[in-house]
Amino acid sequence: MTERFRAAVRPVAVIAATAAWVIGAFLNQLSGWSLTLTVAAGAALTALAVGLPLRAEHNARARAGTAEQIAEDAGARIQLVLNDAMEPLTYLIGRIVDMRGWSRSRELGDLQGQAKAVVLSAAAEVLGADRLRSCFFARVEDRLVPSGFHGRAEAPRSTFEAGTPLGDFALDMLARREDLFCADTHAASPPGWAPGGHAYRTFVAVPVATESREFGILTVDGLQVGDLTEADVAAVRVLARLLAVALGA
Repeated sequence: MTERFRAAVRPVAVIAATAAWVIGAFLNQLSGWSLTLTVAAGAALTALAVGLPLRAEHNARARAGTAEQIAEDAGARIQLVLNDAMEPLTYLIGRIVDMRGWSRSRELGDLQGQAKAVVLSAAAEVLGADRLRSCFFARVEDRLVPSGFHGRAEAPRSTFEAGTPLGDFALDMLARREDLFCADTHAASPPGWAPGGHAYRTFVAVPVATESREFGILTVDGLQVGDLTEADVAAVRVLARLLAVALGA
């Protein structure tokens, strides 16, 4: 049944059902206020009987349309992240790989620093909502220490150390090459998390590593629940892997 046909049938159904109430009232020899109230009640109940399902159908279509739009927006956002970051990153990685031995020691650090800046900028400025912050925590022996950030003017203060619940969790996540998405730090947070110690409410954390080397963790955090979603993890993961290639070249 097409939408146009359903739209045409609905008012006919209301009129027919109301007419049935009127005919019933006459057959029962109602008159005056009794007839008026019976007809009015019949029309109202019929409208509700038809209108409520129509309203539910409309709401269902609206929810489906909203979900589809959210998915499309998320996909477009990820594509934008990759488009903005891919070209400069691949250029920098190409330069790193093509460098000859005699010049690597002089320029390698600068090029890798530029690659890190591109990744942090892309993650903070293009991904998700406003006022996001991206951070890179570099692995230094048995610690993960802040090594650059971009976005919201709030420098990262955390250092993840082995032997602490949160540090062990972060280092184990890096060792297992696992991603982490925390939708709401107040509702579910990693082991050892200090409640109230952070301004942000949601974050993504992704390892920056190759098969054989661990460089650190890339994070993106937002001030409000909903600033980041599961769909953002894929984009952060791609950026983290490209950064790992640049740092490991």
